Parts: sequence; C-alpha cells; structure tokens
Amino acid sequence: MNRLLVVDFETTGSHPRQGDSIIQIGAVAIDDGQITESFSTLIHPGQDIPPFITQLTGITNEMVADAPSLEEVFPDFLRLLDGRAFVAHNASFDLQFLQEALLSQGYYAFDGYVLDTVELSRVLLPMQNSYRLGELASELEIEHDNPHQADSDALATAQLFLHLLDILKRLPLVTIQRLQMLVSSFRSDIEVLLRQIEMEKLIELPELDGTPTKTDSSDMWDVYRQLALRKREEKLTASLKRSHVDATVTKAFADQLEDVLGENGHMQAKMSGYQRRDAQEAMMHAVYEAMEDGAHLLVEAGTGTGKSLAYLLPGIIWAHHNQQQLVVSTNTIQLQEQLFHKEIATLQESLPFSFTASTLKGRGNYLCLRKFEQAVDEPVEGSSQEMRLVKGQMLTWLTQTVTGDVEELSMPPSGQLLWQQVKSDTSSCLNRACPWFSRCYYFQAKERARDVDVLIVNHALFISDLQAENRILPPYEVAIVDEAHHLEDAATQHLGKQFSTTQLLFLLDRASVEESGAIARFAEELQSWMPAVQEDVATKLPELRKQSAALREKAQQWTQLLYAWASDRAEETADAGRETVRYRIESFVGKHEKIRKVTKKLIEGMTAYAADIEQLLRTTPQEEKPPFAVRSLLTDLFGLIKDWQNAVELLHFFLLEQDAEYVYWMEVESRTARKQVHLSAALLKVADSLAEPLFAQKRSLILTSATLTVKDSFSYIKSQFGLDQLPEERVRTLSLPSPFHYEEQGLLLIPSDFPAPGKESDHTYLEAVIQGCVDVVLASKGRTLILFTSHSMLRLVYQAMKERLAEAPEPYTLFGHGIDSNNRSKLVRLFRSMERSVLLGTSSFWEGVDIQGEWLSSLVIVRLPFAPPNHPVYQGRAELLKAEGKNAFMSLSLPQAVLQFKQGVGRLIRHHLDRGVVIVLDTRVVESRYGRSFLQSLPPFQIESGPWPTLRERIEPFLSMQSLSDS
Repeated sequence: MNRLLVVDFETTGSHPRQGDSIIQIGAVAIDDGQITESFSTLIHPGQDIPPFITQLTGITNEMVADAPSLEEVFPDFLRLLDGRAFVAHNASFDLQFLQEALLSQGYYAFDGYVLDTVELSRVLLPMQNSYRLGELASELEIEHDNPHQADSDALATAQLFLHLLDILKRLPLVTIQRLQMLVSSFRSDIEVLLRQIEMEKLIELPELDGTPTKTDSSDMWDVYRQLALRKREEKLTASLKRSHVDATVTKAFADQLEDVLGENGHMQAKMSGYQRRDAQEAMMHAVYEAMEDGAHLLVEAGTGTGKSLAYLLPGIIWAHHNQQQLVVSTNTIQLQEQLFHKEIATLQESLPFSFTASTLKGRGNYLCLRKFEQAVDEPVEGSSQEMRLVKGQMLTWLTQTVTGDVEELSMPPSGQLLWQQVKSDTSSCLNRACPWFSRCYYFQAKERARDVDVLIVNHALFISDLQAENRILPPYEVAIVDEAHHLEDAATQHLGKQFSTTQLLFLLDRASVEESGAIARFAEELQSWMPAVQEDVATKLPELRKQSAALREKAQQWTQLLYAWASDRAEETADAGRETVRYRIESFVGKHEKIRKVTKKLIEGMTAYAADIEQLLRTTPQEEKPPFAVRSLLTDLFGLIKDWQNAVELLHFFLLEQDAEYVYWMEVESRTARKQVHLSAALLKVADSLAEPLFAQKRSLILTSATLTVKDSFSYIKSQFGLDQLPEERVRTLSLPSPFHYEEQGLLLIPSDFPAPGKESDHTYLEAVIQGCVDVVLASKGRTLILFTSHSMLRLVYQAMKERLAEAPEPYTLFGHGIDSNNRSKLVRLFRSMERSVLLGTSSFWEGVDIQGEWLSSLVIVRLPFAPPNHPVYQGRAELLKAEGKNAFMSLSLPQAVLQFKQGVGRLIRHHLDRGVVIVLDTRVVESRYGRSFLQSLPPFQIESGPWPTLRERIEPFLSMQSLSDS
C-alpha cells in the first residue's frame, strides 16, 4: 500500500444512479509517503448545476460550459489510478461515482484497496471535535484554500492522510496489533494498512543486544497488560503549601496588585492588549477583603468586566498568603476547561510566585482501565462496527491522554453504551487490589486535586460533595462560584433523584445470563479455576436464565403501563422533544392502580434475582485467592448488585412511598418512536440544603455572575441560596456595571402595535411574530439570533420564515435548534460560517452563546422567558410559597424571568466595538405593571417603543452607522 491516489469529486448531487454527474475531479498521487503528482479538471456534466451546488462549490454553469466531457478526461485519470489504492474523505461517496462512471464508460469496476480518511481520522484522532475536512484542515494547520472544490479538497485530504500515516507509524506495536483485531469488518481496507505498519515495526524491533532502533519510542509509552498508555510526567510538588512564606506575601494586597497589573507588571507583557479596568480592580479588592474578613460576597459583574481574572487573581494571592487551597466552581465542564487552559495559564506566567492547578470531575467522567482491558479482550464477533470503532478510538486515545477524561473523546452516540461499561465507579472498584491502581486515572485526579493550589470543579461535583458530606473534594475554607445564577438549578438537579425505563432495561442487560454477559463469563472463569464447583454452577445458571426472562417481561409490561399513563397526560414544557406530567402516588387510582401493583411485583422479582446472583457469587471459595479474571468479574457483579439495589430503592421512592419534601414528575420522548419514560424528583426547598452545610460552615464563598440582581436588588438570589438566613455582616454584595457604552452601541426596540402574546394557535399573534422576524432579518442582512421559549413555536416560525425568505433577492440560511441539529456549538459554528444566516434557539441559547463582531447584529426576543406554568418544579414551589402566604408570581416567576431575560439580551454586545439592535416582540414589557422590572434590570440601551412599521426602519441605519472604532 505504498502507492495511493487521493481523489475528490464535485458532483451535481448525491445519487449517481439517479442521474447525478461529476462536475470536477481532483486527484493527488502519493508514492512511498511523498506527494508525486496531481491532476484536476472541470467536467461538463451534460445537465444544469443545481443552485445549491453552485452555492456550496462556487462552480457555475458558465465555468463548465466549455469543459471537456467525462469520456474525454477519464483515460488520463485512470492511468493515475492504475495499480494504486483509492483514498478519499468519506470514500463511499466518491467510490459510488467512480464505479458508476467506470460502468458507463465500459470499464470494469474498481477492485483495488480503498481507504477512508474519515474512518482513519476517527480512530487515530479520537480527540477531534469534528471530522469534516474543513475543520480537520483548520485544526491540523493544513492549507485548504477552496473548500468544496475538488482540487483543493484532494490536496487537503492527501496532506491529512500523510499526517494520519505519521501517527500510525509512531503508535506502539501493541496498539497496532490490538487495532488490527478490531477493524476487520470496517468498510475500507484499514486492516491491510495496519498489517503493513505491523510488519515494518516487527522488522525494526530492537536487536537482542538492546541496541535501540530509529523508531524506538519506548520512553513515550507505558506498556502494561497488553495496553499502551502515554507515560505521565513526574508528579509536581505543590507550591502554596510551602513551609516558608516568600517576600511577596508580606506586601499589602494593593501593592501586589500593582506589581502584577502596573505598567511594568507581568500582565502587560504576558497578555497582549490587556487594559486596566476600574470595575475589574474594584472586584479584585472586594474579593480579597471578603476572604480576609471571612465574609461571603455576591458580585454581579456586567459583560466586559473581566470577572474571571477579577476573582482568580485575588483568590490565588489570598490562598498563597494563607497557605490554603482555593476551589473554583463553574457551571459546565466546558467553562471548567476554558478557565484551566486560558486564565489559569496566563496567571501562572504573570504572578511573582508559582502555583499549581488542576480540574476534578465526577468519577463517571474517568476511564476504568481494568474494565476497558476486559472490554477489549471480549470476542469481536457479534459486536457492531460502531462498537469496534469506539474501542479502536479508545486504544489510540490511551496513547494520547494524560487524564482519561471522557470529555476529551469524540465518540459516536453508540459510544455512550460502551462508556457506561468502562467508566470508573465506586461500586465496582478493586481499589489497591486492582493491578491498574497505580495507573488509575480517577485516583490520580484525586491525588492531584489534593495536592494542587487551585482546584477547578463544576457545580454538579461541588453540590455532590455537599451531598456526600465533603468526602469528594479535599477540605476547603474558601471557594469561588462562577455563573452562580445556576447554582440553584444544579442543586435542584443533583440533590434530586432520577430514574428511567432505559436505565432499568440497561441494568437487565448487564445482569443477563447471555454468553457474552458478565454472569456467564464469571461462571466460565470460576469453573475453569475450580472444577469442583461445576455442578453447583451448572444447576444455578438455567434457573437464573429463566428468572431473567421473566423479569424482562415484567419490566416491559411496567414500561408499557407507565408510558401509556404518562403519554396520555404529558404536555410540552421547555425541553426539546420531551413532554412532562407531574404526578402523585394518588394519581394511580382505578384502572391505573395496576401501575403500583406491577411495580411491587417488579421489585419482588428484582430482589429475588439479586439474591440468587449473590448466591452464585458466594460459591467462590473463600480460603484461596482467586485469579485476577475471577476477582475482576466478581467485583463487577457485586457492583451490579449495588446498582440493582439502588434501582429497587428508586422504584420504591418514585412509585410506592413518596416524600413530601419533593415534587415528582415523568417525562416522555415526544418526537421519537422510543417509548421511554424518565422519572424525576426535585427538592421543593433547596435553600436549606445550601445554607447550613455550605454558607454557615465555610469561611468565604464568592458568588459571581453577569445576572444576579433584579431591579438592582440581590434579595431574590439571597433567598434562593439561603443567604438571608445568615447574619447580615456575613453577606456582602457588589454590583459592577459593564464598561461598554450601551447608549451608543445598542438600540432596544419594542413594537407597541403587536398583539398580546397568545397561543401558537392564535393566527394573528403567530403571523405578527413571523413577519416581525422576517423584517428584522432583511433589515440586518441576516446576522440575527431569534430566542424562543417554546420549541413548537420555534418550529412554526422557522418553517414560515424559510418559505418567505426564499422569495428574497439574496439567499438566506436558517439554522433551527432541534431542526438542523441539537448541538448548540455546531449550530453557532455554522451560523458564523455563512453569510446572511439566521439562528433560531430556545432555552440553552439564552446564555453561553458568545458571538462577537458583525456575525451577530440583531437579537429578537419573541416573548418574555417566564417558566412554563405547567413545569412541575415551578408548580411545586409556587404552591409552597402560596401556603406561606407569598405571591408566587412576584417571589418566583418574575425574578426568574428577569434573570433569564438579562442573560438573553447579554448575547448581543460582547465586545467594546460591537453594535446591535435588540427587538422584544412581547408588548407586556411596556404594557404590564411588572414590565418595568425587565427594563430596569438591563444596561442603559437606547429604548424606543412605537408602531412596528416605524421601528423597523430604524434597524438598518443604526447598524450601518459609523462603528465606534472608526469614530
């Protein structure tokens, strides 16, 4: 496989057998690892090129009018292909056009080797976010000037292939051999390539005298039990907990700040474009003083304040001075990574002392090497190609990762099934008895977490630590909570309980007595080690098999009953594709009493089955130490029994004996054929769970966000966190405005003649929203984000806008969340990559979307973001407030909506040079008594209200005004 031809075809469509034709060929020859020749030509397809193909490729009918026919150019192309392997990015697409062209020209079909660089990339680049050619080229710094033109695509694919070949050649022999066993059923001939690499490596093995070869890289790998891991660096010692305190510590905080931020400070040198900001420095002083005085601090810092630096710098200096560990909690794992790789890295270069930092995530984010070893040792026969691919990805990943953190992996959806099988967990851990213990990713992360000076976690783990009575995180006295407005939601979710019909079926699969399952493998290993127990085991297995089948039947009956009850009553709330129904045990009366009866029988069956599995496990002789394979499976099965018991307790909690402190609901999938039911329960009062174990016990917590106040007051957020239960002197607040000039940069328009927000079935209201959105998009030339509170509304508006914008003189591209993709990052990336594009989003788009510059010029808020009144958590908490004599709308619904509204509006002006228009299509913001709560909570935009025909004329002139950078 030393001679290859990398090929790319541009075509009129995707179906050669339905008449689609090639319009451009690009080909690059590779011989012995070097590019030796290239070939490209346009081709007259004998038909018109569809407009969408012209938009994608830039190839017009005029360009191919005088181009040669396929018949004329094919002989030259085939001379290049003769005796070579065929390589392409998504090879099946190009191969079908090649085979159809060969047949139409009277040639035999191509029967040489085929390599697909998508397949190869997925295996060898397991940490890539995307496997599209353009994004791979960008990430790997491969020149790719004209994406979707065959000559440029072929050259970029050739460079990509050479990069992948280089990775393959550097992989250890044991990984190459393991990969070979997995790829035998792949569509392309990767197995042949791997065999060739294996032979080269075997020839180059070190001589018996130990002389190293030119490719010997044993210092890079830790090969153990037939798996190759990337060698880890020696452990660094912590720096803040040193026995001596250096000279910088004796300085006053203001002087230390000046040393870092002043004209001659490190920050100016290390951070290009760094400018001192009064608000940022005010926050730095407030954070340091709160930690010094043992007070909690709430800081609302407007966009552009630079709050990450404003809390990290004083926090690290205080921790250094007091030889304490600083814990920082963020809302998401993505923010966790950003803090660690960006802000922390900058500070490590800018501070006059050294410090160490690390991230820690929930245990289920880390790979268990013992379980993975078991998974790759399983026979490959019978497992799907996707599952083999994921195992292949993980084998390569082990040679690249230091952390073993699943967030690094770019797995297909089926990979989640394997991850459930190989992730680290408490119930199936051998601890120090595990042969992988010294290499365990989770325990190494825990060890790093204990030793470092700054530990970055996410809210989920932060709350889980409270729940586990501080047994997860190292002991800490000070912590910073960023994106603090999410802390209550994180507490609601992680102090609550969840279970689903899918989880139950997955547990049943794990506990099945099928040949490839853990129980059958355990029985086989046990009998092989101790033939004396054969008879005992042989009588137990058929009985377990019978019980397993009966239990699966009960579980399916239970699922069907639950789904029928829930789907009849569920309504859409906020989540895409999910419908929700609140319930109490009393809901299951009359003919629905059967749900509880079947649940009881299911629990009885599960309890009996678990007892019988345990009895099988107890046949293991206690007087002798079992071999590793038996111990490993024994641990997994005892772990399974723990998970099984937990499921039984949850079934009892959800459907037999409810707790008055929780609100209960079910969710069903509304847009798929899957009959799944998700059961959830949330604490009605989260504040009590935060006030005592967190705020009363810790020295100082800094809670910060761009949205903590409602009408300039912190009262709502204090009550949600239970901070109003503490002495006043222990809680401080600080509100810092954004440094942006909103009066000049932003315009907020509120049409006064729009109909009041109604249901989607209200034609007048829906028509006004659709036309309003179309008007904004045309005036802004695309570049518009439209925020909805309901997915069904988004779908209706999306469809109607698509039809109306199709008649516009210029083409517009719409991207709808839940329509074009469910992946927010992908949709934002596509939105930024296309001219005249429009992005329609719901709940998750109201925050965390950061699109600077002219990519985003207009923001439409369709209606005020009140929580759906039918959402169970809102209903339960509203009832509680009403029972306490409070107004649920004013105490809960309105403050929540105002904070969400502030987040939504905050998507627009992200930089001091940005300029944009916000359009609020909900007239309640000016007509209702509570409307001013929304407007008074916003930065000082220019605000105009009036008839829509007048207001829409303001958009284009405002956006085309001289930008701040030019004025």
